[in-house]
This record gives sequence, C-alpha cells and structure tokens, in this order.
Amino acid sequence: MSNASQSQQTAPPPQQRKSLSEIELPGQNLSLEETLRVMDVARELRNRRETAEEMFRRDDIRSGLRDKLIQTAKVTGDKVTAAEIDMAIDQYLATVNTYEDPKPGMQTFLAHCWVWRDRIAFTAGSIAVVAGGLWFFFA
Repeated sequence: MSNASQSQQTAPPPQQRKSLSEIELPGQNLSLEETLRVMDVARELRNRRETAEEMFRRDDIRSGLRDKLIQTAKVTGDKVTAAEIDMAIDQYLATVNTYEDPKPGMQTFLAHCWVWRDRIAFTAGSIAVVAGGLWFFFA
C-alpha cells in the first residue's frame, strides 16, 4: 500500500455541521477559578472607574466650594479675592486627610490604657500571683 492510501484509511470521518445551539461560546462553561478571575478583573475595572470619577468630582467640588465661599464673603461683607479663596481651598484640601499624633495628656494615656487593657490586666494578675506566692512562702 502506498502512503496516500494509508492516510485516506486512517483519516477521521468528516465532521457534521453543528447547529448554533450546540456551539460552545467562549466563557460559557467557565470553571470556578476562571469565573473568580473574571470577577477580579471586573472589580478592578470598577475600582479604576470610580477613582477616575472621583478625580473629576474633585474639580466639581472645588468649583462648588469656591462659589459658596464667594457668596458667603459677599453676604458677610468680607473683602476676599478669588486667589485667596483658591489658596485657602488648596490648603484645606491638602490637610483634610492627614494624620497627626495626639497631644500627650490624660486622655491619651487613658486611651492607651483602654487599648492595652488585656496586657495590663494580665500583667497586674501576674504580679498579684507572684506577690501572693512570695507572701505565702516567706510569711
């Protein structure tokens, strides 16, 4: 037998045409891992879109705040220029979400005690047990 006749005998039969309902679309039967990956991508795209929208809203917020401050200055009779208002808005927005350590004092001390209350209670209990043991053995 020749090579041509062998390839004709081992070749698969011609495939029948599938109907449109039988064709599997990409993403139709995703595994759980693939579905989670697609959802992660969608979540990241949504977060980026929200960040971009927030950046555009900041300009709107700034212009709305500028208009309100100008109207307030007119009502109160303050002689404030637009440049001073812009500088005040810039300074306010630069420091609006910054962290400063609290000033030392009694309130700060009590706040630290409340946060560390479990450590303080454990330490006080340990000291009481040791003191009681020493009193019991040496008294």
